[in-house]
Amino acid sequence: MKKLLLVLLTLLALIPGVQLLAQTPPVAAPPASSTVAPVPDVEQFLATLPDGKPQAPVDSVPAPLFMAGCTSNSQCPTGQLCCNACGISPDGGSCLRCVKPLRGHCPLVG
Repeated sequence: MKKLLLVLLTLLALIPGVQLLAQTPPVAAPPASSTVAPVPDVEQFLATLPDGKPQAPVDSVPAPLFMAGCTSNSQCPTGQLCCNACGISPDGGSCLRCVKPLRGHCPLVG
């Protein structure tokens, strides 16, 4: 019985070692005559950039300006409500923000 237990323990100890000996096949190098474009040097790259002025496409729409605060729902974008976003403000300031409603109402703030 002791010999059987010893053989089983030896086999179990060898299993992780066999997995460690497994190797992945080597990666094949790409052919020397590949059609990869050469990497430009810094001066060539900088020459392709505009001269510090971003150029937006003519047909693009400007990004919307988001309000930091609101006093009524009419000041919020479509689909948003003017809600208390920070609970009770310790300094007495307004915490009203335009937020996406939850089930048609302002979300609860803890």
